[in-house]
Amino acid sequence: MARKGFTLIELLIVIAIVLILVAIALPNFLEAQIRARVTRAKSEIRSLAIAMESYYIDWKFYPAYSFPNYTKRTRFTAGLTWLTSPIVYIKSLPEDPFPGTLDQEGVGLDLSGGPLSYVLDGYEHGAQELPQFSHPHDHFFGGNLVAWCIYSVGPDTPKPETKASDNDTPLLNDGGATPISSYSPTNGTKSQGDILRYGGDSRWMGVAAPNIVARRRDFPSLPKPGQVVDGERYTSRFPPHLQN
Repeated sequence: MARKGFTLIELLIVIAIVLILVAIALPNFLEAQIRARVTRAKSEIRSLAIAMESYYIDWKFYPAYSFPNYTKRTRFTAGLTWLTSPIVYIKSLPEDPFPGTLDQEGVGLDLSGGPLSYVLDGYEHGAQELPQFSHPHDHFFGGNLVAWCIYSVGPDTPKPETKASDNDTPLLNDGGATPISSYSPTNGTKSQGDILRYGGDSRWMGVAAPNIVARRRDFPSLPKPGQVVDGERYTSRFPPHLQN
């Protein structure tokens, strides 16, 4: 009796069909993954923002800056850890699903290892400038933020060596020199823009630091006060769509 089996042509046809189905399904799967990570980032940043406000209720000011590799940072640059101890405002710091990021000056960070959480940026009053803002969690340097922004760079995830001019450093006090784009999935799941949320004293939004004010006096061509977010200039007010 002759054996029955698949011919080489039949096998090649089946393999080709499988590859076509994979080529069709894989992009949709990856898109769904990105959308899920964006949803997670927005939820976690919102939780951190709520914890920030709870912290403010108790201490009357906000923590210091916080860089993503917080376990390798001093207390002065790991401000989000102030939300976890000694009083627990949030149980633990969540990991950013889009960890490629920058520091304030656009200088690349060593992001090897982990965990990597979100960035807390903003405008500060140091204890040396205003003693009433000194804080028991940071005994000497102060550096407590009065206006802040928690953010993730989002799906575009610039590499650490990316320059600050690439719109991925949402400073509050640069006088609008660096326009900010917030992430919107309607522009495509991998579109440019940061996932961010503002809080604190909105009067500091887009208001330049004193040294920049002096430079503007000497160099009138410098940008006017106000931070540009999504094409609109904001001065002493936060974008309503990026607040709690």
